[in-house]
Amino acid sequence: MTKARMFDILITKAATYKKFDAIYNLTEGKVQFSMSGDTITSWSDNSVAKPSNSAISAELTRLNNAEPMRLLRLVRDEKLAETDWWAISDLTMSNDRKTYRQALRDLPASADPKLDSDNFLTNVTWPTKPS
Repeated sequence: MTKARMFDILITKAATYKKFDAIYNLTEGKVQFSMSGDTITSWSDNSVAKPSNSAISAELTRLNNAEPMRLLRLVRDEKLAETDWWAISDLTMSNDRKTYRQALRDLPASADPKLDSDNFLTNVTWPTKPS
């Protein structure tokens, strides 16, 4: 396994979101709170209402639905970063390289990423990196 392939595997494994993550997002990280299991045990700011179970459930669904695209963007950004040196001012980038980088930038609009049963990113056709 190459280093690049190992990196792809590490970052394409989906996050497992919990109730804590949903509450944190819903409060924009502005409230300190503690949980025991799925129960909120402390809440630092009584001026901010605790989110309802339905709001938490909706946020968990949103986070999980957005996860494949989040992972696609992470891998895409890394692939772009690997080729940034192609665009330095004292090099002339070949058309193949320009096409590759543009295809990477276009992926979020054209791909329909999914997660497999092991929560790895699938259903993405990555452009072939030119030599």
